[in-house]
Amino acid sequence: MKRISYDRRCTARRIGCAAVSLFLCAVLGCGCAVLPAASEPAASSAVDTIPTDANGQPLYDPTLLQDGQLRTLYSRGSSGVVLCGSKVVCTFSSSENVSLVEDSATGETNYFFRTWSDSTGRGGRRSALYDKTGTEVRAFDGEWSAALNHGLLVLREDQLVDGKYTGDYSGYGSCQVIDLSSGESLTVPENAYNCFVCGDLLVFNCYARPADLDADTWDEDHGLHSWVLVQNQDGSTLRRIDAAQSYDLSYYSSGLPEGWIELDTYRTDSADGDNTISVLYSPATGEELSGFIQYCGNGAACFRTEDCRYELRDLTAEGCPVLNTFDGQVSYYFSGYAVLWRTDDDFRYELQDLVSGKTYPLYAASVTNNDIALYFEDGRLQMFDMTTGDLLMNTTVEPVANQQSILMNCEGDGYVWLELRDNDTYDTTATRVYGPEGLVSDLTPLQSTYEYLNYLTTTPEGKPMYYGTRPATGSAYSSVNDVLDADGNVVISGLASCYGYYSNSLNALPEHIFSAQRGFYCGWMDTTGRWVYCRSIFSSLDDDDQLLW
Repeated sequence: MKRISYDRRCTARRIGCAAVSLFLCAVLGCGCAVLPAASEPAASSAVDTIPTDANGQPLYDPTLLQDGQLRTLYSRGSSGVVLCGSKVVCTFSSSENVSLVEDSATGETNYFFRTWSDSTGRGGRRSALYDKTGTEVRAFDGEWSAALNHGLLVLREDQLVDGKYTGDYSGYGSCQVIDLSSGESLTVPENAYNCFVCGDLLVFNCYARPADLDADTWDEDHGLHSWVLVQNQDGSTLRRIDAAQSYDLSYYSSGLPEGWIELDTYRTDSADGDNTISVLYSPATGEELSGFIQYCGNGAACFRTEDCRYELRDLTAEGCPVLNTFDGQVSYYFSGYAVLWRTDDDFRYELQDLVSGKTYPLYAASVTNNDIALYFEDGRLQMFDMTTGDLLMNTTVEPVANQQSILMNCEGDGYVWLELRDNDTYDTTATRVYGPEGLVSDLTPLQSTYEYLNYLTTTPEGKPMYYGTRPATGSAYSSVNDVLDADGNVVISGLASCYGYYSNSLNALPEHIFSAQRGFYCGWMDTTGRWVYCRSIFSSLDDDDQLLW
């Protein structure tokens, strides 16, 4: 019997559209929001006033948001606001791009970046960096994307063709690096289109498009026409690597030792047809570890050997010693254990005890934040803290008849979501949630009521809450969401949308708060259904295009 596991890492967002939207569109008419000039604060002057309902009562209670953290709330059509704690510091329309900027070295998010349409700007766009108060720090001509590391602001701009952004990376664009403490622009080499900060060093990706290549033709050998430059911050070059591209590894979870990047070099003479060589590269030391596959957690990474086996190396120890060698690819590493991905095995996952050498087939493995959940062939369901190795959960799952597949998600609040399936169509037979105490919720009876069920958040008492998506009453096409308690009872009914944020995301909300839309308001809500912040979905003058979305 073939067993297939799934690791669900996203939540579904369903947005209902009110029938009255067309009417409101006609009433409001077409409008165009007036964008602030680049030298002006991004914040509105009237944002501190809490709106009231028809009875004069405040629409929301912001006390739970007074933590000084930057967050972004998007409305329909991607217009929205940026808040610092409970204070709105920026309002933006659907024609603008707004993103929070985290310093990847410190984990602090003290800035946000905004781009907007401006006919006088390069390519018809302008950009600016703002601090937590909504005050402009620095403005830029054109449309840029921003990253921050050790106080160095790295900006990237797409290529311009005939005065317009192409967005196809055919020419890779340009970049700049700015020291925010001094305002100094650092030296950027010619043809550089991107930069990664590695400690005190700068690693630039460069590309020169062949002069004889037609403008509308993709460069099939773009890798051969690329190179990597390692520079000091004073502009002096330490190393050039031809026919190569580098990649930042900051997207991995915390624990990756600083100073490593992925370096891919290209060739045309490979006997097996694989013309890319991937290494883990330390610009500071010059060390290269060939065959890099992925980072596995707790300072260890997986590498493929020349004999097609897999090595787990400790990046935190001198010389990056090999911890063990395996026949399968390592996905996760924690406290003396390795989880392998086995494409040639019915169970797909396998747990290896690196001390005893014992192996255990797994139905599924799932990681959220710093917790890993493992579902064993014998029915055991365990959760570990990946840093300490502490056992957080040890229970047993009763299988369903003819069980063939599992959908499992480690939720990060001490709970594991399981969907058990029993046939080749992968129809869900049972939906259950487990915690340290064992089975917490059996939501199987609700599958006939809801088209979709998912985990949402926890109550202040630590109990899980879920949401279910069902058809809207009287509508053949629209859907609404109910918020359910641990027993499956409806506690909040008829939300147009409902979903949570990952706790390790830049937009993470305080505990027991989730994103929602109810009626003509969207925002963040607590587990009793009270708004902690909300705004009208028709808040801006350019929402006429959003009404038809």
